[in-house]
Amino acid sequence: MISDQESYRFSGHDTFHCKEQWILKGAQLVGIEEGTDVFKENRAISLLGVGKNMVRSINHWLRAFGVISKDDEVSNFAKLLFLEDKLDPYLENDGSLWLLQYYLCKTNHSSIFQLIFSSYFSDKATLDFSEYQIFNYVNRLLVNKGIKEVAEKTFNSDFKVFIRTYVSPAKNEKTVEDDFNAPLLSLNLVSDTGRKNAANQTIYRLNRGVQDSVSCEIFGYCILDEFKNETSITYDEIRKKIGSYLCLSNEGLEILIDKLCDENNEFIYKDDAGVRQLQVKNNSENFKNIMLKKHYGIQ
Repeated sequence: MISDQESYRFSGHDTFHCKEQWILKGAQLVGIEEGTDVFKENRAISLLGVGKNMVRSINHWLRAFGVISKDDEVSNFAKLLFLEDKLDPYLENDGSLWLLQYYLCKTNHSSIFQLIFSSYFSDKATLDFSEYQIFNYVNRLLVNKGIKEVAEKTFNSDFKVFIRTYVSPAKNEKTVEDDFNAPLLSLNLVSDTGRKNAANQTIYRLNRGVQDSVSCEIFGYCILDEFKNETSITYDEIRKKIGSYLCLSNEGLEILIDKLCDENNEFIYKDDAGVRQLQVKNNSENFKNIMLKKHYGIQ
């Protein structure tokens, strides 16, 4: 039961959504200090130039975005992007944003992201949702697993941070600067429908679609990362994980699979007797990194 409880987290960000500059600054700090113990020290406040609560929040988001691994080290992908190869330290490339979106769902360190993008909509006909619907869904899920329900106040803060990650607030002088500091806003994955439910809560919509800005190299990297060492992966497995995390429609997913196979001999898609599978000839860490570098024009 302890492992189940640890697998769901609805706090840790101290109500702050992630600011774009935090990711690079945090990765550099952990890299220079050779570990995450620095976040427990008061000097992190001056090194990062933020308050104590924001230091905790930065630590949280670095883990949620997969920049810090479970071993408390800078992850391999973060080293490639930010520290060693410096493929895109300032997040100027859409592919980098899609990688962050993928890892944000994959790590499950901030559980609401995986739950909304993947679990909640696995059997829904509509892509609309409200805070009330997600709150009820989450607590039903927790009860079914024998886990203590999340408090409404805690969830409310978490939901607000989720929305702020993807949806710009109403424009005013105080929010203009913040608009440029939420890295995933430009992906347009969640929209405010302009409608309210009976409880006067905003109704939002998940914008599943073709997602033209996802390159086949980024898509291939995510597959190799999610399904390590596997040589045969079913379409449904890809749809439930990568397809959901990247907010792809079925059409969008099929387009990317076809493109991936057309441009890379290491991937073969087969549809035999209704069984759809992606076969991978090379599922090594080295090939995964080659795919990533290829997206940035290095290979």
